Amino acid sequence: MNTLLAQPLRIGSFTAPNRIMQAAHSKQYSDRVESERETAYYVRRAEGGCGLFVAGNHFVHPSGSIRGFEDAWRPESVAANTAMTSAIHDAGARVLVQLNHHGAQAAPQGPAGPRPVYAPSRMISPSTGVATRELSHGDIRELVAAWARSAELAREGGFDGVEIHLAHGYLGHQFLSPLYNARTDSYGGDLEGRTRFPREVLAAVRAAVGDDYTVGIRICLNEHHEGEPGRGLSAADLREVVARLRAETRIDFIDTAAGGYHDVHWVFPSSAMPVAWLREDVAALKQANPDIPVFGVGSAWAVEEAEEVLASGIADMVALTRGQLADPDLAHKLLTGRTETVRHCIRLNQGCLGRGSVGLPVTCTVNPDAGRELDRLPEPGPAQRWTVVGGGPAGMHAAIRLAQDGHPVTLLEAAPVLGGQLRRAVRVPGRGSVGLLLSDLERDVARAGVDVRLGVAADVAAIAATAPQRVLLATGAVAPTGDTHTTLAFGSGFAEPAPASIDAWTAMDAAQAASGPKLGPRVLVVDDDGTAYASGVLLSLVGAGLDVHVATPYETLLPHVGTGYERQVVLRTLAAGSFTRTVGVRVRSTPDGLRLVDQLTGEEREVGQVDTVVALTPRQAVRVAGLDAEELSDALGVPVTAVGDALSPRNLDAAIHEAHWVATGRTLPSRES
Repeated sequence: MNTLLAQPLRIGSFTAPNRIMQAAHSKQYSDRVESERETAYYVRRAEGGCGLFVAGNHFVHPSGSIRGFEDAWRPESVAANTAMTSAIHDAGARVLVQLNHHGAQAAPQGPAGPRPVYAPSRMISPSTGVATRELSHGDIRELVAAWARSAELAREGGFDGVEIHLAHGYLGHQFLSPLYNARTDSYGGDLEGRTRFPREVLAAVRAAVGDDYTVGIRICLNEHHEGEPGRGLSAADLREVVARLRAETRIDFIDTAAGGYHDVHWVFPSSAMPVAWLREDVAALKQANPDIPVFGVGSAWAVEEAEEVLASGIADMVALTRGQLADPDLAHKLLTGRTETVRHCIRLNQGCLGRGSVGLPVTCTVNPDAGRELDRLPEPGPAQRWTVVGGGPAGMHAAIRLAQDGHPVTLLEAAPVLGGQLRRAVRVPGRGSVGLLLSDLERDVARAGVDVRLGVAADVAAIAATAPQRVLLATGAVAPTGDTHTTLAFGSGFAEPAPASIDAWTAMDAAQAASGPKLGPRVLVVDDDGTAYASGVLLSLVGAGLDVHVATPYETLLPHVGTGYERQVVLRTLAAGSFTRTVGVRVRSTPDGLRLVDQLTGEEREVGQVDTVVALTPRQAVRVAGLDAEELSDALGVPVTAVGDALSPRNLDAAIHEAHWVATGRTLPSRES
């Protein structure tokens, strides 16, 4: 197919075979040097058609090393890099390496032990809360030399070029930004001073690798400092920075980014952020730099519209990074026009950034095989009749995979439509991207030939009527069963059951609040959950224009929300509505109403007028006819396996991943020895 995406692109000293790339993203598949796991990840996507990769966050100096990442400064990195780059080249793609130092965002505990955290100026790190040490002139000279030496080693290791990281609030960006750089010497102050360190790094790197090698930058295009408008660098400011950098040293490409750890949702945008969050700033940068390639991050309205980014002159190459994490064949599908088969990234940041932020290897919510390219799947066994109970994400995914492997599959769903909790999640403000997963699953269920039976309330007889040889239980989870007041007392911050005589307010769980009658204008939410499930309920209630007061026994609001880098935007969205919060309290009911009890002091105060109480209590698994999987297996006389919330209520990743393990004949990780 003759498309703009399929055209080669000259980038300095090499040519990329097409215009589709994966920007740098940390995966934590390697430690100190590149690994076979990292190589397999890239090769799989090169085989899927991706033309260019940027291997991310190779650190140039021991003071920036982080466990689970690669060290560019290690001489032993050359052999590992050579193995990886050779494999990528053999698969038909090209690969750059990103050279970086986290500066103020580095942890004070490094792989080798305690260390100071360096930055242009003394400040409190927005990511760690640690006070930094101002770099001396000697420190700066050492770091400049480290960047140059790391670039030499990168060239020896077969990388097609190097990318100097000047974005995301890391050290290069910190020198550029008044948010981090308060120096009064030659490395601070005006634009000349604030660009001095990056200019010295670029000059030293170019001198080290020569003119016949590709050197480019990743640059922040707009700091979006929402906390103090006007203090951060604007898009126009940063275009001037690029011009100043290019005036002294040849730069072969510009890779784009936005934000920093002061407003981290611009660095790692979640579903609540605009889809093409960088489009206008990338276009302006390209217009100002027509003579060199500009890589368009966050520029396409949808992966299917990547071609439009090139046709509109916004960028010369389109970065589809999480999109290719979700679908390793995305590039080939775009290049051949098979977009109707794309598996879409849903931008929840749970399986990728959510895992990476707590030190775990990255995978993908919708693609459980991401990062596991070296795993060998069991060969599909003889066809067996499977019955899947539950048509939510776990049941749908399992049914698709089983049918694709040749097993006859019957799917029983009590509701009149498939989707389960996805249909509720897609209505949450900022989480409409979940609709992509729902559409993909419905499409693939139909294509796989699954026998879908809607409106069937599964019991032992209904399941037995399908004559299964294996049963997969994907019935999901609900609020704890029992009387509503008892439920509230059970685990929602209530110190005791509410007397039945209280009728001044209506108590309900989250599902009742979402699907029941119109709520009164004043809502008390008692949150014992604190997860993304709870934040979804709060966003929905505030988005509906209600006056919401949340009370929680936790010492902070929504303590389990944040690993996917959406915490800032969630809290700001709530604060923009009619929203108040009280933390560290239990709720006590009295004949006169509800009172908040401080968990440390015991001090009590009245809640005030409340029309509705919504209890966010950790959910419990749904059983079939009151039976768990083991009991149901005994009743049916066939193996029954529970997955996702039916096994233990957690999140979407657990639902899809466990369904995938069972459907592909693997042992659930919780059962591995």
